[in-house]
Amino acid sequence: MMHAALNPPSPHPMQLDGEHLLLAGEVYALVTELGRGKSAVSYLYQHAEGNSAQGLPSQLVLKRYCSTSSQTIPFAQALEFELCSYLRLQQANIAHPQLLGYSTTEYCLAKEYIPGQLITDLLLQNALDDQHFRTILVMAAQLQQAGWHIDYFPANFVLTPHGLYYIDYEAHPYNAEWDFAHWGIFYWLNPEGMRQFLATGDHRHINKPGQPKPWDEPFLRQRESLLRRLAPEVTV
Repeated sequence: MMHAALNPPSPHPMQLDGEHLLLAGEVYALVTELGRGKSAVSYLYQHAEGNSAQGLPSQLVLKRYCSTSSQTIPFAQALEFELCSYLRLQQANIAHPQLLGYSTTEYCLAKEYIPGQLITDLLLQNALDDQHFRTILVMAAQLQQAGWHIDYFPANFVLTPHGLYYIDYEAHPYNAEWDFAHWGIFYWLNPEGMRQFLATGDHRHINKPGQPKPWDEPFLRQRESLLRRLAPEVTV
């Protein structure tokens, strides 16, 4: 059951009609699948007329919950958690996509599409440098101060001319075990493991066997060097 008091009202009425999405009465057409997560698939939609008459974006992302081998909670609960997380991200005041609408009957949400460079792509190009790490460490500190941690996996971040955006809505009460310095950073430091994971789908290239924890030992010295330079106040 969805608890309305915990979630923001849907900004615009939303309805799915085959491969079309109706948002505030305007029609969006499916363009392509963007990616698959633990319990949902994200799709890119384009406004059927090219531009909205109501000031809505010409492109948006539809995230729809579906059954996967990793799904552990009901769709309604997953949607409720994301909406609650959206409020947490707003409170933390970090850059993230605007929520455009959601459906509690079709278990999906629509959000702003953020064009830019995926951190995953920069990682695979060995193009991440101190400035990228400085930016994510500032974001992580801001979230910690607000009392939250997020999913720091590289695929959840897009670099734009306006800065770094967190494009997911997952946010949890802060736990140092799952923050950037103790968890996420090891994915950002492992381009070869990420390359093999994306090619094979085998989590053993990035995670310890049977654990949702990344390989850390090969990258400990690199992490410590980064933190000494960029965030000496972080203790690990």
